[in-house]
Amino acid sequence: MAVALRTYLNNQIKAKGSTLAKEKAKAGKYKSIAAAKKAGALYYTDKNGKVMAAVYAEDLKKASAKAAAPKKSLRPKARPTSDPDKIEVKNLLKGGRGDGRAETKKRQIAEIARKQNANPSYQRFQNMSNEEKKAAGLPISMGKTEESFNRFMAARKKSK
Repeated sequence: MAVALRTYLNNQIKAKGSTLAKEKAKAGKYKSIAAAKKAGALYYTDKNGKVMAAVYAEDLKKASAKAAAPKKSLRPKARPTSDPDKIEVKNLLKGGRGDGRAETKKRQIAEIARKQNANPSYQRFQNMSNEEKKAAGLPISMGKTEESFNRFMAARKKSK
């Protein structure tokens, strides 16, 4: 089976321990394939001054496919695995809104506080500071009676 020209030349260069540039630089010394072959060069210069490979078709047929450069595998090398007997247990509930009892309790307390601030009583409204009223979405100044406060809260519930 014939080997590709490029593969043949690469194998020959590798066997010599040379480089492509060094081999092509020697080409200027030889004007025929026979002269280059006799000197052991891989390239020659033809009559037009072009650098050509000094290889006969028989050379490609004689060269075995085994001598071809090995192709690198497309698959990466497998990484070493850890001990298969060792089992690592991971917490599947980690992250998110919280996974522990303390976190759940904090959320419940925050929810209760939010609900209390969302619908305060008239007594609580009177004791709130202006910042607390703003945070709860209530007006800072309102009529002085409980009746006006209740009207405002009723209208607020309807709009939601």
